[in-house]
Formats: sequence, C-alpha cells, structure tokens
Amino acid sequence: MVNTPEQMIQLQKATFEMFQAVALKSLEGVEKLAELNIQAFKASLTESNEHFSAVLEAKDPKAVADMAMAGAQPGTDKVTAYAKHVYEISNETGTEIAKLFEKQFADSNKQFSAAIDAMAKNAPAGTEGVVTLVRSAMSAANSAYDQVNKATKQAVELAEANVAAVTKTGRAGSKKAA
Repeated sequence: MVNTPEQMIQLQKATFEMFQAVALKSLEGVEKLAELNIQAFKASLTESNEHFSAVLEAKDPKAVADMAMAGAQPGTDKVTAYAKHVYEISNETGTEIAKLFEKQFADSNKQFSAAIDAMAKNAPAGTEGVVTLVRSAMSAANSAYDQVNKATKQAVELAEANVAAVTKTGRAGSKKAA
C-alpha cells in the first residue's frame, strides 16, 4: 500500500528499473540474432562464391549436376541449424524476460497482500466480509496466474522437445542421404 510520496517514488522507480531490465534483455536478444545473421550471411557468401567458382571450372554437364546434388543436403542442414539457433536465442531471451516479470509479480503480490493486511487492521467493524472477499479474489488471481504459468512452461517444454526431434530427424535424414 502506498501511504507516502516516498513509497510512490520507490514504486515508480522499481517499475522503471524492471522495464529497463526488460528492454536490455530484449536488446541483448536482438544483438545475438543480428550476430547470428551476420555470421550466416558471411558463410553463405563464402560458400556461394566457392560453389560458383567450382561450377565455372566444371568440364561437363554431369559434373555440374553432381555439384548441385552434393550442395543440396548441406544447405538443408544449415537451415535447420540456423533455425535451431534462432529458437535458442528467442527462448533464452523470453525465459529471462519471464523471470523478470515473475519477480515483479511476486513483489507486487507481497505489496498488495501487505495493503490488504493494513486495510483489515484499520477496517471498521462489520467489514470483515469485504476483507475476506478481497483476500479470496487475490487468492483466485494467484491461482489462475500459477495455472497459466504452468501451462506456458509445459508449452515451452513441448516446443523444445519438438525442435529437438526435428533437429534429430534432419540430421538422421542427411546421414541417410550421404
């Protein structure tokens, strides 16, 4: 409960710091994605140049066809690896931001609980039902938050398992093709 201007200032400061931390985590994620894209672009240019040079040096059409077939599977593996890296960066960034919000939610929950306790102590006689109703609503909101949080974590775990399975399948397919 905010009783003084100093408490209001502290609350605003905490909120600002949380949003600043979220912005920094987001920027770190964007920075990692940009670095990954730069690396992928450089590798793609180098490989394209090498492949084009090899095609120009080919003596017959069969050699050109063989080069095209040989270059297809590594490309698929690279796209799969790139997608996996993008997912890992996105997942890591999202997890860090979720932790920040969870901490903020827990802190806010403590403050709200303290405000309810203060309200209960200072409430006039006969308003116990209102205090009980507010506590019950807070408990229901916390329970709903916990359920959504658990469902979200299960969805993330399922997505991670699917990415791992696709990556494994992609590698197994490239080994069979080789």
